[in-house]
Amino acid sequence: MEVYFICNNLFENNLSYINRQDIETKKMTRPLSIEGEMIAKNIAILDDLEATDTIFSSMYASSLASAKYLANRLDKVTIVDEDLNDCKVGILGDKSLKMVKFMQNHDFSIKLNGGESLDEVGSRMEKVMHKILANYGGKVAIYTHKRAMLGYLIRHANTGYNLDDDLIVEYHDKVIYNETDKDADIVKVIYDKDHEILDMDIIDI
Repeated sequence: MEVYFICNNLFENNLSYINRQDIETKKMTRPLSIEGEMIAKNIAILDDLEATDTIFSSMYASSLASAKYLANRLDKVTIVDEDLNDCKVGILGDKSLKMVKFMQNHDFSIKLNGGESLDEVGSRMEKVMHKILANYGGKVAIYTHKRAMLGYLIRHANTGYNLDDDLIVEYHDKVIYNETDKDADIVKVIYDKDHEILDMDIIDI
C-alpha cells in the first residue's frame, strides 16, 4: 500500500482580522494564496498520484482547497477527517510561533496550554493511520499539515539536527523531512500487508 502525505504550505498572508480570533481559528480558515492554488494544481497532475484510489483531507481550508484538484481530476470524493488536522499550537502568551517550534523540535513532549506536543500529534496521526490502513488499500493521498506529518514521521524514522541546529528526519539514510520553508512537501510511505513500513521517500513537485 502506498500513502502520500501532502502538505501545501503556501497560505494567504495578506489578511487583517477585525474581530479578535484565536490562532487555531485563523489557521483553520486561512485560504491558500494564489501561488498555493497553482502548487495544488501541479500536485494534482503528478504521475505518482495518477492512480490514487482514495483521497483524505484535514478540515483546514488550505488542505481542502488543495485536495479538490486531485479529487476533480480523478472524479473522487474527498474524505474529511479531523484527526488529520494540524498540530494545535495552544496559548502563545509572550512566545512566538518560531520560538515554540524550535522548543518542540528539541523536546517532542513540550506543549503550550491548550496545545499539542509533537508526541501527542504523532499519537493522533498514528491512530488515524491505523484506521486508514485497516480499511483502505491501493494508493492513498492524505492532504494534511507539516507539523502533523512530522509528528507521525518521528515515530518511524531517525531524527537529528543539521549544522544550523534544525531538525531533520532520516529514513534509511535519506532525509525525508527538514525545517526549511518549502512551497510544499510530499512524503511517500510504502507499507506491507501487515501495515509495517517498508520505505519512505520524498516526491519532487
